[in-house]
Amino acid sequence: MHVLKQTATEAHESFLPVKNEEESYDESSQSMPRASHMRRPLARKPNAIAYYTDFIVYPIVVVGLIAAYFILGYDGEPLTWLAAIVIGAAAWTLVEYLIHRFVLHHVVYIRDMHVQHHNAPAELIDTPIWLSLFFMVAGVLLPSWLAFGFGVASGFTAGMTLGYLTYGAMHHAMHHWRIPHGTYLYRAKRWHAQHHASTDEGNYGVSSLFWDHVFGTVLPDPAVTSRKRRGDG
Repeated sequence: MHVLKQTATEAHESFLPVKNEEESYDESSQSMPRASHMRRPLARKPNAIAYYTDFIVYPIVVVGLIAAYFILGYDGEPLTWLAAIVIGAAAWTLVEYLIHRFVLHHVVYIRDMHVQHHNAPAELIDTPIWLSLFFMVAGVLLPSWLAFGFGVASGFTAGMTLGYLTYGAMHHAMHHWRIPHGTYLYRAKRWHAQHHASTDEGNYGVSSLFWDHVFGTVLPDPAVTSRKRRGDG
């Protein structure tokens, strides 16, 4: 198990977005204790084609939902439809948080695959598109269609899909791009790096820390802690 933790640490070091002393992380915290729970790991081989499929399929899904609304299901209430898109995109941030916190880190077998990402964050390890599509259809589109009609359902699902795409693009950038300091994406990369490196669990939001603040799972910023420590000294 020590080897597993060390592997997670070494793989993560190239991902850390901070370089200077003021922003550096505590080296002793760079481990993956969650990996100790993965007793029967399910390997998912890196696959560039599968990994990038989301970035091709889901834009088509969004365009298809928009076209379906205006061509097949137009209800004469475009403002309601636009509001549904905004609500769907906002709702995704909560779904993102809940899935990351309670599914990826705690559901048997799924957490086994998620540990691969923690151990090798730069690998192109995908979420099976059949699984995410099933969630979008069975968990989002159909229930909202039955409850509110196709107009609202198409907008809400399009918003959720746009939220998912934003999450996926940000997550990819955090692990593969050199991001300029001072940008929102850089701050997001920092808090996601803390999620990977900390011995405590937290910072489950990737695109936003809003729900971490709501549920009290924000991890202390090591840069702030370091400044306070030097000030106290």
